[in-house]
Amino acid sequence: ALRQKIRLLGRRRFTLERTAMGFVPMLRASLLERRFRKNAPPAYYLSIPNAGGTSRHRYVRKADVETVRGQTGAWREFSRAMAEWVRVSNEVERLLRRIGEGRCVKLGLGGGR
Repeated sequence: ALRQKIRLLGRRRFTLERTAMGFVPMLRASLLERRFRKNAPPAYYLSIPNAGGTSRHRYVRKADVETVRGQTGAWREFSRAMAEWVRVSNEVERLLRRIGEGRCVKLGLGGGR
């Protein structure tokens, strides 16, 4: 049962690796939609994270919105795939350690009779 689960997790990890390594243009940012008046058309901004934990915003022209939407979506998919890859890898490691522990022999050392 453990070996079968490890094989399934290995296949999932392979799929996640393909997602992460695929060549898709990405923007490491989020696309924000803002409306400055109640019925006004939306304005779009990129929220770009800085090293200090803050973000800066940059206006996106209407002509570029769909391209930017695809690129920020690709970054989001990449980030989620990497996070799941880490979780799957940790689970594989945990299961392999259980298999290893089950194969260990008991030590017959000591003065017990």
